[in-house]
Amino acid sequence: MRGRITATLVAALAVGAMVLVPSLPAQAAEKRLPIKTGPKGLERIPGSGPSSRIVGGTPVSDGVYPFQAALLYEPGGTNDYQRQFCGGSLISPWYVLTAAHCVEFFGDEPDQVPLEDLRVVVGRTVLTSSQGERREAFGVAIHPQWNPDTFSHDVAIIALSAPVTTVTPVLLVTPGTDTLERPGTRPTVTGWGNTIAQPVGPGAGSGVSNFPDRMQQAKVPIVSRPECRTAYGAVDVDVDETMLCAGLTNRDSCQGDSGGPLFFKATGSPDFIQLGITSWGFGCGATGFPGVYTRLGNEEVGDFVLEMTGGVPVTTAPDASAVA
Repeated sequence: MRGRITATLVAALAVGAMVLVPSLPAQAAEKRLPIKTGPKGLERIPGSGPSSRIVGGTPVSDGVYPFQAALLYEPGGTNDYQRQFCGGSLISPWYVLTAAHCVEFFGDEPDQVPLEDLRVVVGRTVLTSSQGERREAFGVAIHPQWNPDTFSHDVAIIALSAPVTTVTPVLLVTPGTDTLERPGTRPTVTGWGNTIAQPVGPGAGSGVSNFPDRMQQAKVPIVSRPECRTAYGAVDVDVDETMLCAGLTNRDSCQGDSGGPLFFKATGSPDFIQLGITSWGFGCGATGFPGVYTRLGNEEVGDFVLEMTGGVPVTTAPDASAVA
């Protein structure tokens, strides 16, 4: 079991301070952040080695998905390829959407990673390039119902220090709806995560790391909730109403993709519509265990995003029939 955060960013807090290993080339450096790996705190299956891009994906041409964000740990390396540890998406000029487990450890408390160490870059396809706009984080908001034991409500908002002015934000699905969640349809998932499938079971993985510099993409079929709950019920993990499943054997998101978007191209416009946030899974591209995404159509998730970004939550929006 693992959250889809770069596997080499292993959790380690010692004596209330961060323990850092000197930076090595690319993301193989063991930059230490207190990340969680999946529901119930279970680690990834022993032997299923880390690597880092979309499983079964293809490279993305420059500028195709500029709303995709890369979260960077500033002390983690000498370039942004080394610093990247999670994904995100630009949802307004001032805000980036990501997973709670990617940023819950940033803050001002003695046992937290300083917020000043967090950077966000938007509009970049190749991590080592100078593409896009790079910003400091002004603040982080975590869903109040985020549960690190179950990964329920795995959603967070990063407020930026200055607006992003050259990138069109991604649109979000309407909270309380499931219009784009029809099983079998194939939204796109993007990121800089694992390219190599990681089967479940002791010793099943290859142990080979492969961290791409260029963003990857894959189309993953949505899996019905009953099917997904049945699959994960076999390993005693619940898939609740804040979660959405997608993927199939050898086509999935993986480590390094956490926080990134699951989305469709809008019909008849240049826009994209996001319906999920990469969250967790069992293996990567493993048979019988699709990827699990935070479901933006869930009212509690979607309303939190609206509240934090100045929108009107669906649950408090005026009833049109009452407005005459």
